[in-house]
Amino acid sequence: MNSFFLNSLNQHAISIRHSSAPKVSLAARSHIERMDAGLTSIIGAQEVIANMLSRRSVTKLILGHNDLGDEGCEELFGFLSSEAGRKYRIGEISLNSNGIGNRGLLAISRYLQDNTTLKELFLQNNAFVGEANVAVVFALSLNSSRLETLSLATNDQLTDTFLSHLLPVLDAPYLREIQLSVCGLSQAAAPHLVEYLTSPRCHLHALKLNGNQLRVRGVGSIVQAIRRANYTLLRMELYATGLSKHPDDSDFSAEEENTDVRLVRWQEVETDLKRSLARNSILKYMVEKEALALLRFSRLLLLRPKARDAAPSATIVAPCSESCSCVQISTNTLFSSIGEPYPLSTIPSSPKSHFPFMRLPTELQLHVLSYLSPTLSTAQRIRIVTYGSSSSTLPTLLPCLPGSGCIPDPASPQFTVGGPAAGGFGVSSGMMFRKRGGGSVSACANGKCMGAGNSVLCRKEAERSEWLASVRCTAFELEDEETGTQV
Repeated sequence: MNSFFLNSLNQHAISIRHSSAPKVSLAARSHIERMDAGLTSIIGAQEVIANMLSRRSVTKLILGHNDLGDEGCEELFGFLSSEAGRKYRIGEISLNSNGIGNRGLLAISRYLQDNTTLKELFLQNNAFVGEANVAVVFALSLNSSRLETLSLATNDQLTDTFLSHLLPVLDAPYLREIQLSVCGLSQAAAPHLVEYLTSPRCHLHALKLNGNQLRVRGVGSIVQAIRRANYTLLRMELYATGLSKHPDDSDFSAEEENTDVRLVRWQEVETDLKRSLARNSILKYMVEKEALALLRFSRLLLLRPKARDAAPSATIVAPCSESCSCVQISTNTLFSSIGEPYPLSTIPSSPKSHFPFMRLPTELQLHVLSYLSPTLSTAQRIRIVTYGSSSSTLPTLLPCLPGSGCIPDPASPQFTVGGPAAGGFGVSSGMMFRKRGGGSVSACANGKCMGAGNSVLCRKEAERSEWLASVRCTAFELEDEETGTQV
């Protein structure tokens, strides 16, 4: 009895020691979060650098509410721009409320140059000043990066000068959201916003302009431009920008200076904006749906087999599975062939065969396929069929590596340390299913991709989004009905 009691007591003590250990999520191990940590100037930046060097991987730098200033920012981004710092694939950097000025913004611009890993950059509430040369350098850096979210909110010294030099140069195809709330913008910034939002350079899904003095006229011109020629925006915030107790001389007529008249006008503008954003959302869904469907039919109808043209000793490759994505194919070289002569098919048809679609001229084949995607523009269809008719875009013959399906969510019960009755690190039995004939296939936990927590991005969804972006089918493209060119 005594030995049994001691054994049970020891097991209970071991379980207490294990439960008292701090629990750190797998994702948080690559995050450096030092908000309001007293980091100051160069010494603070060197402390962050030392913390990074002690880790194998860093994906997030959360350093808000410190006092790095220009000196600390130059020190930090000087390291990040070096060969030693480039090995860290950082996806998010937050430097809000750090007293950073234009010198620090130029250091950030050097880091953004040709950066393909950083996706989110938060620079709220700093000490940036609207200078023309700084705005141009920053815009050129954004153009060569793959940044998706940029926040410059509550930098009220930027003013119209910064925006008037940033937007005419800005041509960032991956930029999806810009936050410019409380940036000291006035009604004079509206024409620059209108010009950018209606140009093919704009790929934004979200734009935030809260707390700027754009007034009813400026907001009205922006909303009218969105309704007329912008099909990418899905979210827009314009709070505290249109109604003012003290209208100036540039605002509409003397009759519309009345508060009630301006309130009615603002309600009309708000309704117009909601309708335009709803239209863009519906068209985006239709474009993406039709693009994926057109790709499937292009594979079936336009992909010519290479067996008859290959040498006898050549091996005909085939995809190992529909979901295999062992190698990512670049579409830059592929799309450069658009416009070159395409040989007509010479496949002989037997008397009992179906309609010889493959023997039609290429122009007629594409015209027939256009009825499957009426929402897409001509340019979008050409990019899709060019991709679908090329054998270089097929998956490789290499076998899929284990675990190439959906990644289990670390926060879900399906992600266990060894399973219920096993030792070591692994995935629970609910993640693998046997199929007839041997082998196994991965499946999503609880019917949801990425486990019950659904906190990890689905690999297939990510690849689908990347493909839609590569063929520029993430938004509706308006084109002239007579010429077929994009407006």
